[in-house]
Amino acid sequence: MPSRKITRNKSSLKSRLSHTPSLEQACASLDRASVELQHAALDISAAAVSLPNSFNPIVTTHTISRKRRKLIVLHNGAAKSPYFAQVPSTRQTIKPPETKQQAVPKAVRAPAKSPYFPEPFSREIPLRGLSFELQPSLSPCNLIQERICNSLYALVIQAILWNKTHGSFARPILWDFLVTYPTVEALAVAPVDQVEQLIRKLGLQRARATRFVEMANVWVASPPCAERRYQRRDYPYRGDGRDVKKGVAIGLDSPYEGWEIAHLPGIGEYALDSYRIFGRDRLRGLHGKPGVEPEWKRTVPGDKELGPFVKWMWAQEGWDFNVKTGTRVRLRFQNQMLES
Repeated sequence: MPSRKITRNKSSLKSRLSHTPSLEQACASLDRASVELQHAALDISAAAVSLPNSFNPIVTTHTISRKRRKLIVLHNGAAKSPYFAQVPSTRQTIKPPETKQQAVPKAVRAPAKSPYFPEPFSREIPLRGLSFELQPSLSPCNLIQERICNSLYALVIQAILWNKTHGSFARPILWDFLVTYPTVEALAVAPVDQVEQLIRKLGLQRARATRFVEMANVWVASPPCAERRYQRRDYPYRGDGRDVKKGVAIGLDSPYEGWEIAHLPGIGEYALDSYRIFGRDRLRGLHGKPGVEPEWKRTVPGDKELGPFVKWMWAQEGWDFNVKTGTRVRLRFQNQMLES
């Protein structure tokens, strides 16, 4: 029995060895596999040559530098990835056409002078209570003196109110003043506090109120008239008015120049110019008389409103008047008419 088992085991071992590959066969298989790998590598290299340059399969995230891994932000805000080829955008940026920069219109201020009424202020002139009749304004200057030129008292009050005050603020106060105190006698007995309350909006009300009452009292004591004149220091030119003491009247036979209202308190250069242009000829009874030179032709006012008015008056007679030098030349169209 044992000999049979040994014989049987030997035969099974021989059969197993006959089916097991030998070492030579294994080496031959490895050689064949290496040859196939070489052929496969050559095929991969040939295929890589035909790919575009942007494709690099060897590059990995480990070989890309830190700076390149950051997103590149373009000028228009789009993000560009360093890992993919840039795809052209189908959306086109349309640049707006260049246009000239239009100026922003400034805010239009409401005109101080109404285009619908001849009076430059919206407040209606109070016709009741005035002691004189208002005159129409004929010039484009629209001076208040043109309306009140029939009253010397109103001209004096207006000149004092306009001192250091713009006419647009003083004009409503003037009408209230002339209605409250229509005559110089009423102003002379008026309490200073009441006058101050009336003109308080103009400023310097206490000093002006006192001056008004003083002026009225001097007027009542020595009213302006054509027979008495008074000099004004440095008027109309510097150095004038120093021949006679202040307050001393000059007669008609005196060679010195004087003015009928120069003795009143509060009368300055502006008041004298306004009086000479609008009131002196009426006081002396010479207004409109033929053969008499009007007083406004001898006046060279320095005020910014009286100067243009005198210039306009000269232009009505065909002259171009220089308000700074007092000289005049013929207007161009007048010269052409004379030559023709």
